[in-house]
Amino acid sequence: MSRKGKSWHFIVVAILIVVFAWTAIGGVSYQYGDIKNTYIKGASDIRFGIDIRGGVDVTFVPAGDVDATDAQMQAAQTVINDRLVGLGITDYESYVDANKDRIIVRFPWKSDESDFDPQQAIDEIGTTAEMVFREGSSADGDVILTGDQVESASPGYDSTNGYVVQLSFTSDGASAFAEATTRLYQEGGTISIWLDDENISTATVNSAITDGNAIIEGNFTAEEVETLANQINSGALPFALEAESFSTISPTLGARSLDVMVMAGIIAFVLVAVMMIFRYRLPGALAVISLLGQVTATLAVVSGYFSVFSGSTLTLPGIAGIILGVGMGVDANVITAERIREELAKGKTLDGAISSGFRMGLTPVIDGNVTIVIVAAILMGAFGPTDGFWAKVFTAIFTWFGASTAGTIYSFGFTLLTGVILNFVFGVWATRVMIRGASKIKALRNPWLYGGEKDPAKVWKTPKINFVGNRKKYYTFSCIVIAVVLVFSVVFGVSMDIEFKGGAMVTMGYQGEADVNAVKSAAESTLGVSNTTVQTGNDISGNQTMTLTMPGTTTLTTEDVDSLLNTLNEQFPDNDFVQNEISNVDATIGNEFFAKSLVAVAAACVLILIYIAFRFRKIGGWPAGSMAIVALLHDMFVVYGAFVIFRIPLNGNFIAAMLTILGYSINDTVVIYDRIRENTALYGKKMPLPELVNLSINQSFSRSLMTSITTCVALGVVCVVAMVFQLESIFTFAMPLMFGMVSGVYSTMCIATQLWVDWKTRGKKAARLPKKAS
Repeated sequence: MSRKGKSWHFIVVAILIVVFAWTAIGGVSYQYGDIKNTYIKGASDIRFGIDIRGGVDVTFVPAGDVDATDAQMQAAQTVINDRLVGLGITDYESYVDANKDRIIVRFPWKSDESDFDPQQAIDEIGTTAEMVFREGSSADGDVILTGDQVESASPGYDSTNGYVVQLSFTSDGASAFAEATTRLYQEGGTISIWLDDENISTATVNSAITDGNAIIEGNFTAEEVETLANQINSGALPFALEAESFSTISPTLGARSLDVMVMAGIIAFVLVAVMMIFRYRLPGALAVISLLGQVTATLAVVSGYFSVFSGSTLTLPGIAGIILGVGMGVDANVITAERIREELAKGKTLDGAISSGFRMGLTPVIDGNVTIVIVAAILMGAFGPTDGFWAKVFTAIFTWFGASTAGTIYSFGFTLLTGVILNFVFGVWATRVMIRGASKIKALRNPWLYGGEKDPAKVWKTPKINFVGNRKKYYTFSCIVIAVVLVFSVVFGVSMDIEFKGGAMVTMGYQGEADVNAVKSAAESTLGVSNTTVQTGNDISGNQTMTLTMPGTTTLTTEDVDSLLNTLNEQFPDNDFVQNEISNVDATIGNEFFAKSLVAVAAACVLILIYIAFRFRKIGGWPAGSMAIVALLHDMFVVYGAFVIFRIPLNGNFIAAMLTILGYSINDTVVIYDRIRENTALYGKKMPLPELVNLSINQSFSRSLMTSITTCVALGVVCVVAMVFQLESIFTFAMPLMFGMVSGVYSTMCIATQLWVDWKTRGKKAARLPKKAS
C-alpha cells in the first residue's frame, strides 16, 4: 500500500465495499419462469441451524452391548447420510465420535413437514432396516436372500394390493429368488419378508418369479412405503442404533427468532455507526463503511458467496457473534483514530499524524486480534465436528472427550473468528486506504475532521488518573465483589442446566390459566418421576409456555411426551397443551460436556499466557502474562457471578460467555501492554515504572472506554430485544457477557497492570505514588 495514497483510492474502495455489501446481502440470480439460476449466493441462501429452522439434534449409539469398530461407525454414518438424502434432507450435519461409539446428527424438518414427530424422524434414520426373505412364515425359516441382494427399491401402487414397495434384485438375488419361488410354487409354499426381525409381509407363491422383480405388500400407507424403500436403498446399518440424547424445536419459534435477531443487528449497527461518526468525525464515518464490509463479508462466508468456502450453518448464537463483532470490530478503527487524534494534539501535520497513527496503532491491533483468534479457535475445536480443521489442531487436548453436540457454540466461534480475520481486511487495510485517500482531497484536509481542535488553545490532553496509586482501593472492591458472589453461591447454590448434568426438559405451549402444582403432579404421575421443576413463561410469539425439567438420569421418548400431553389435555382440557421443544441429555454426555468445557477454558488461558509471554518478553513477559491471566480469572468470576446472582443455569452459553470474555479482556490488556512497551522504549529508566504505567493507562483510556461502550451498546441491544421477545437462550448469554465486558475494561486498567507493577517493584518503595500524582 502506498504511504502517500491517492484521492481516488478512497472513492474506489468505498464503492467496492458498498457494491460488495449489496451483492452479499441480495445475491445475484436470474429467474426465467419457474427456473432460478443463482450466480452469487446472498443472505437468503444461508443455511440456518435447527434453532432457527426447527429440527432434531440427536446422538446415536449402538443398541445393546456392541463394541463397534471404526469401520462400522463410518459405515453407519454413511447409511444415515444416505437416508437423510433419500428423505429430501440435504442440509444436515453428521459426524462420528469413534472413541465413544457415537454418531451426532443434526437435521432440520422437511420443508413440507406438518406433523413434527421427532421420534418418527429418529426412527427413520436410526433403524437397521435389515431385510431378509425367508421360506415359510416363521422367523426361523430358511433364508432365501438378504437386503444386500436387492438392487433397488421404489414405492408403488396397484389396484389389488394398494401401496407396495417394488423390488429389483441383483443377479445373485434374482437367481436365488427364482430357484426358491420355482420350488415353493410346486410345493404350495409361502415366502415371508422380515424387516428388523419383524414380519412385514407373507405371501403364497402362486408362480415362479424369474425376472428378478418382486413386490412387498402389507397394508402400507404412501408415507410408509416411501420410508421403507428409502431404508432398503440406503442399506442395512451394521447394528441397531438408539438415541442416547436428543433435542428438538418446532420451526415456528425459530423463524420468529431470526426476524428478531436481524432487527437487533440492524439497531446495533446504526447505534455504533452514530457513535463512531460523532466521536471520530471523518475516520469514524470511514470506519462505518469498513464495518459494513466486515459484517456483510461475514454473511458472505457463511452463505457460500465465495466459491472456495462451502458456507456454514448459522445459529442464533452465531448471529449474536456477528452482532458482538459489530461492537468489537470497530476497535481497530478506534485505536487508529485515537492515535491520529493524539498525534495532531502534539502539533504534527495532518499527513504526519496519519502516518504515525497508522504505524503505532498496527501492533496493538494485531496483538489484540490474535488473542480473539485463539479463543474462537478453541471454541470451534472443542465444540465442532471432529473432522474439522480446528478439531484436528487441538486433537491432543479434546480427543478424550469425543464429539460435542454444541453446534450453536461452534457457530458462535465461527462467526467470531470470521469477523476477526475480516477485521484485518476491512478495519485495518480498507480503512487506512480510505483515510489516506480522503486526506488527499483538498476539501477533506481540515485537521478538525480527523480529531483535531478548531481552537489551537484548546488542545486535547491525556487524562491524569492515578490508577497505580489507587490500586489498593481497586483490590478491595474486587475482593468485595468476589465475596458477594461466593456468598450467593453458598447460600442459594449454583444451578446447572441439563446440558451439563443430564436429564430431560419439555416445553409446552398452553392457553388460559393453568394450575402449576396440579400440572406438576399429573406430569410426575404419568412419567413416573418425582424431581420435576416447573417454570412458566412466554415464547417469542407471546404464547404462554410451561417448561418441565427432570434433571439427572431421567430421559424421555416422544412416546412419553405424547402420553404426557394426552394426560394433561384430558385433565386440563381448557389449557390445550401442545409440544414446543424437547431436550434429552444423557447424564454421561452432560458430565463429559462440562469437563470438556472446563478444559477449553483452561486451554485458552494457557495459550494466551504463552502468547503474551512471548510478545512482551522485553518488558517481562511471563509476569505480565501471569498477571493478565489473574485479571482474566477475575472477569470470568464476574461472569460466573452474573449467572449465580440472576439464577441462570450454567450451560453452553456460560462457557461461550467465559471464553468470549477471555478474548475481549485480554485484547484490552494487550493494548495497554503495547503502550507500556512503547513508553519503555521512549523513557526507559528515566521514568519510574509506576509513573510510566500510569501514563500508559491514561493514554489508552479513551480507546478502552470507547471500545467498551460500542461493544456494550451492541450487547445491550441484544439484551433488550431478547428480553422483550422472550429469547431466553440469547438473553442468558448476552446479559452476563455485558457484565464481563464492563469487568474486562475495569480489570485491565485497575487490576492486571497494577498487579504487574507490584510484582516488578516488590520489596521497593517505588510503587508508592503521591495521592495526586501527575
